[in-house]
Amino acid sequence: MFKSLSFKQLQNLIEELGMIAADEGTFSSEIYSRSSGSYTRITWRYNNDLFSVEYPNSNKDKRGLHKAYMNTRKSLNTISLSRDDMSRLSKDYIGKNVYLSEKLCYVWKLLEQERLGIFWWFTQR
Repeated sequence: MFKSLSFKQLQNLIEELGMIAADEGTFSSEIYSRSSGSYTRITWRYNNDLFSVEYPNSNKDKRGLHKAYMNTRKSLNTISLSRDDMSRLSKDYIGKNVYLSEKLCYVWKLLEQERLGIFWWFTQR
């Protein structure tokens, strides 16, 4: 159901987005282990709201991948970066920071693609 490549891409994009958009000095990324395996926790603040999500480091942890996907969407909404917010923000950044604008759009494209699965292909036509 889930493609590990997409989750690695999503994790990398969230890290990049955090490095770009996070309030100064609030971005952190740490790798830790627990009984269910190795995880990477990414946290940062945007306008003083906390973004936090954990990604499993193994693509065999399907439950962890699904949870990471859901928590990414929820955390982006929590810090007021819903799809509409990101669309508006990316339009604001088009003249100022094209790189951030592209990252914002690509994060949501990946999240939508995973949510819709095979039906994503049909919505693009």
